[in-house]
Amino acid sequence: MCDTLYKKTKTGYIFGKNSDRSPNEPNLVLFFPRRKTKETKLMCTYIKIPQVPETCAVLLVKPSWMWGAEMGINEYGVVIGNEAVFTKNKDKKQERLLGMDLLRLGLERGKSAKEALKIIISLLEEFGQGGNCGFDKFFYYDNSFLIADDEEAYVLETSGKDWVFKKIDDHYNISNRLSLNENHTASSGDGKGFASKNSDFLFTYFSGSKLRQKSGCDCLAKVDFGLEDMFAALRRHHPKDEKKLYTKGSVRSVCMHKTFLGDHTTGSMVVERRGKERFIWITGSSAPCLSLFKPVAFGVLEAPVFGESEASLNYWLDREWLQRAIYAGLVDEEEYRRGLIELEENFLEEAKRFEDASKPDYLEFVRRASKKEKEFIERYRREIELLKNDIDALPRLWRKLTGRLGKNLFTGMRH
Repeated sequence: MCDTLYKKTKTGYIFGKNSDRSPNEPNLVLFFPRRKTKETKLMCTYIKIPQVPETCAVLLVKPSWMWGAEMGINEYGVVIGNEAVFTKNKDKKQERLLGMDLLRLGLERGKSAKEALKIIISLLEEFGQGGNCGFDKFFYYDNSFLIADDEEAYVLETSGKDWVFKKIDDHYNISNRLSLNENHTASSGDGKGFASKNSDFLFTYFSGSKLRQKSGCDCLAKVDFGLEDMFAALRRHHPKDEKKLYTKGSVRSVCMHKTFLGDHTTGSMVVERRGKERFIWITGSSAPCLSLFKPVAFGVLEAPVFGESEASLNYWLDREWLQRAIYAGLVDEEEYRRGLIELEENFLEEAKRFEDASKPDYLEFVRRASKKEKEFIERYRREIELLKNDIDALPRLWRKLTGRLGKNLFTGMRH
């Protein structure tokens, strides 16, 4: 489960995504530099495909166990987010390319949104999509994608090897449902009624995506939609969920909290194109309502961005233990939220004065922000250690999950 949002603005665009997955599955933030290779084959999550001579530098937010990614941006400013969609396609269990593999391949090989779109479609038609997408459960689905660059954006929806896409005029958001029927730009067939013909309506209904998609659409309708509005959109809860977020979450909230059957937001990313620059904000942790959006600089290894999986994993786990200490009632939540809001507001205010995300003063700002966030987390070291030693204070929903936290992080499951 996920939500991806895009809005054109007077100075560029704003892109945002929540990655909703198994709550124990680490969402790593990793930078991969541009790479030349003589290798002829590339191992993705399940299958090998032909490799290209050179790949773009990419910043990815990705599940720890798979090759692909949930969202990311490359050196040319192409940004992509994907969604699980539930279709009538009966051939999802065969191991092929995952939607997350297709996303990463689009970023590594595409120098524009249109080129990334064509690459994903070409690979989909040649190799297909399929295989288990779950970390600690069996979960099979097709995919949709929101692909943008500095000039334009597209939504691509798929069912098996079939596809349809639409060029976005002003704003769009995708959730766990097919949405394109009549108004599309191109398709693998006639495209007419694509969503109606291909949707598995039962799974789509129980995904809660209708309410989440409406929530995102309502937010994007704001005329002067800005960066803070995107943060707020990704933190939005359904009103009926507010009083029981930690004991009985639901799939109807954009900021998703674990239910007995549903997923949990495990990472969030926002990209703002402002003038000639792109400004990237990443949580590097679960539940954006309890996390800080931190400024990051493309290509700079400053937390929450890492070059090694192990370091990123430790960063994510540390913040995950803190959030679960909040669920256990070990942390004064009001005090925590006040501190979080104050720190993020300071980051946002300081970020407004920068016009170039590659200048030394901006990079220094990124480093200061990373240091301040770490200091904020350290205030709660005692509570983190208390929970690690005794998880019984957790709500029943979270107790069993937390007993398995930090295990089998790079393996996933096979059918």
